[in-house]
Amino acid sequence: MEEICASIASQFVEEPVALIGRQLSYLIYYDSNIEILKDALKKLDDKKNDVQRSVDAAKRNGATIKDQVQSWLKDVSKIFREAEELQTKLNVQTWCPSLKSRYSLSRKAKKIAERVLDLKLDEELSNNVANPAHLQQLGLIISSKGFKGFESRKAVMNDVLSALRNEKTRIIGICGMGGVGKTTMVREIIKRLEGTSQLFDDVVMSTVSATVSIRTIQAEIAEPLGMKLDEAPKSVRARKLHERIKQSKKILIILDDVWSELKLQDVGIPFADHEGCKILLTSRNEEVCKVMGCKDDIFGVQALNKEEAWELFRATVGESLDNNPDLSHVAKLIVDECKGLPIAIITVGKALLPSNGKHEWNTALHELKNSLPENIPGMKPEVYSCIKLSYDKLDSDEVKSCFLLCCLFPEDYDIPIEYLVRYGLGRATFRNTNTVEDVRNKVHSFVGQLKRRYLLLDSHKEECIKMHDIVRDVAISIASKDPHRFMVRSFDAEGGGGGRPGVQKVTNQEHCSAISLIDVKLDENITDGLECPKLELLQLKNSSSSSEYSNHFKRMKELKVLSFLEVNMSSYLASEKSLLLGEPKYLHTLCLEDCNLGDISHVIGGLENLEILSFARSQINKLPREIGHLHKLRMLDATDCDGLEEIPHGVLSNLRRLEELYMAESFLNWGPATGSKDETSMASLDEVMSLSDHLNVLAIKIHDVQMLRNDKFLLKSQPIRFHVSINISWSYKKESFKNRMHAYLFEKSLMLRGDVKEYLEIGAVRYFLKQSEDLVLFYTYNLKYVIEELDGQGGFQHLKVLSIMCDDNIEYLMNGMNWTPRGQPAFPILKSATFKNVHKLKFVCCGKLLDKRSFTNLRSIKIDSCDELKYVFSLSVTQNLVQLKSLKVKNCAKVEEIISKERMEDDNASHRISFPRLTFLELHFLPKLRGFYTGNQRDSTYEF
Repeated sequence: MEEICASIASQFVEEPVALIGRQLSYLIYYDSNIEILKDALKKLDDKKNDVQRSVDAAKRNGATIKDQVQSWLKDVSKIFREAEELQTKLNVQTWCPSLKSRYSLSRKAKKIAERVLDLKLDEELSNNVANPAHLQQLGLIISSKGFKGFESRKAVMNDVLSALRNEKTRIIGICGMGGVGKTTMVREIIKRLEGTSQLFDDVVMSTVSATVSIRTIQAEIAEPLGMKLDEAPKSVRARKLHERIKQSKKILIILDDVWSELKLQDVGIPFADHEGCKILLTSRNEEVCKVMGCKDDIFGVQALNKEEAWELFRATVGESLDNNPDLSHVAKLIVDECKGLPIAIITVGKALLPSNGKHEWNTALHELKNSLPENIPGMKPEVYSCIKLSYDKLDSDEVKSCFLLCCLFPEDYDIPIEYLVRYGLGRATFRNTNTVEDVRNKVHSFVGQLKRRYLLLDSHKEECIKMHDIVRDVAISIASKDPHRFMVRSFDAEGGGGGRPGVQKVTNQEHCSAISLIDVKLDENITDGLECPKLELLQLKNSSSSSEYSNHFKRMKELKVLSFLEVNMSSYLASEKSLLLGEPKYLHTLCLEDCNLGDISHVIGGLENLEILSFARSQINKLPREIGHLHKLRMLDATDCDGLEEIPHGVLSNLRRLEELYMAESFLNWGPATGSKDETSMASLDEVMSLSDHLNVLAIKIHDVQMLRNDKFLLKSQPIRFHVSINISWSYKKESFKNRMHAYLFEKSLMLRGDVKEYLEIGAVRYFLKQSEDLVLFYTYNLKYVIEELDGQGGFQHLKVLSIMCDDNIEYLMNGMNWTPRGQPAFPILKSATFKNVHKLKFVCCGKLLDKRSFTNLRSIKIDSCDELKYVFSLSVTQNLVQLKSLKVKNCAKVEEIISKERMEDDNASHRISFPRLTFLELHFLPKLRGFYTGNQRDSTYEF
């Protein structure tokens, strides 16, 4: 109190009454000031979240965020950091803090609250956070790779572009047979629009396909517009989407692959009452375009003429064909059989090599002439025969099986490659594989081969692939015959029609080896019960069953793979007498993913030969004890089961053959390693570590590092592949690491939060640190001790990717003045480094004595929102950055130079700065930047 009084007295002379009142008010209104601040921060947080969502959506569209908005968000972040520091001080106070503390905390709270009130963002900026995206960027996202500027295409494309520029034209159709290149043309049109960025404010695209899903179309339109539609009824989603589209003054909506009339109002497209909305659709049926409202603006895409077809074939096969006159004649006959269809030309061209010889080419020609399509609606014989030939030319039965598995999924579906791994393993498709990892490597190799043959396509989703709908039709036709006998049935689950005409009752299934039912409501109108004595694989996706009719599956004695995806399992699991699995003696793979699961103990109990068990992303609160009886289990996947709260003690330790365990973003209630065990005890991390004899892959989340303190962690001669996060809450991960979980191909990855020095005392964490290839440090401190400790042991010898986020005390990544590598470079193979919100960072790399090999492999550096950073590299370090390809420095208020002469060993050293491989440089919002490098400018030279 004396100190406070002294402070007041020192200013008393100036404003005696007002000053005393203001100073004493901090004591009197202590509680009130704290509450006012909390309310103000809550409102600010809501506002920040709204603005951030708009910013994220704009970035997805490739737009540039306005400087005022970025500055506002940065000021908000600073206020929240100060508020967190204040909250920390409040937390450490006793229930009765001293008068000095009350005065100080109350004053700080009031000052922060005043700054919050002053921190306003103009309402217009709140609603319009970015400059419009250039269509050039959209053109890069939606690739038109493979498009050729053939004369037969130019006229059509120019007519479509003219129609798009015509204000009176509202809906435009592009028609042509399957495989002629309609979608490729649309993507090229988008790219051509890049020079007229004022034509449309937004361009969105959705693939409709034969089996219409209104929800999918709504989601594909909403996402690039910054909307995230919830699970409300379709009509509610349509109303929300309708209002959002009307906010765009000029918008182009592309509906690709439309098979039948699509009612725009059902989707939420305000075509009738929004003159700024234009529709561009593609279809194989001109009548569909007319029904949708196209009148004079329907443009047909024809097949390539002979010259164009030959040019595309030569480009696909390679110029070496020109040097082989023996093949020229038969090659031209083969091209003639393709009838000018690009998809046919490309698939055949990828299947044939000039090195194969004339006899093989003649055989291919014979097969093309004699291969007949099955009853596939709209399928041309030449297209079928071309794709069938490409399939026949695949290297092995294994890769053919891998290809056919892809047809089990819906049209235009992003097929997770991991499903091919698990289905193939369950059916024992792949030879000479000892581990699940061996199978995964082989499948990814096969997928690469199929993509090179253009039988599969890249997906925008990680670790997924797509199958062109024409290729899928041929694959289903091939798979439906001996020896495969696949049956794939898709139905319009939304009751809107639009699906392909076909048999509505699942029949003739007794000889099937694989059945896939998609969007099916299983009742007596679909099936009277599947009797499948030869069935090896059954997949149900997004299907349901009436509770009184759950006994659909009979006599499945040979079943090896059962997969329920996005299924409400309540009706299937209602009775312990359910014949869900028939006779599960041979079941090897069971996937219950994205499902609502109840008690599954009676389902699991008898699966004595099960090897793969997955509940990924399903609603399940307890793993049954019966899992511990699956002594042949090789993989257990509970990824993203955020409701999983119970794993009984002993379940995991009994799985002695387990090779892969996935628990990322899942179970957290790990029990203690020691102490008495009873029926209520939870699984401990010691159980996981005891599996090291066979364990090859581990993805796990740990909320308390002390759980790893037990020294029973066994090191293997062959290190495991791991993704371990320690003390990272879901909210932190969702905000900062949403793109960091790399599905099932993650490298050795470690994510830490908190006191890193404490982690070093635990053997398991030291092991993970030393083996890490991808290291994320989030809100950590005492990082210097880690660098020094591991530096003495050779540094981070395996680290490829380093990310440091929200660190308040690190000053250098490497400082050769203090941390000198001892015999080996500290980061010998580091390829990427990211620093975000590292508030005390002064230099990234600044040492004189750094080993010259430390950063020779560095390819990418990203620095964002590092408040104290003035320089990125010292000049001596830049001499070794010969592999650097990408450098991004943004939102750093104090950066003066990218390269600094500070800490140079020799003032006479060369000032030559060379980045021979740099292809991307972004310097953004650096208000104090004086130059890239300003030291000894007269002698400096740059090479980029």
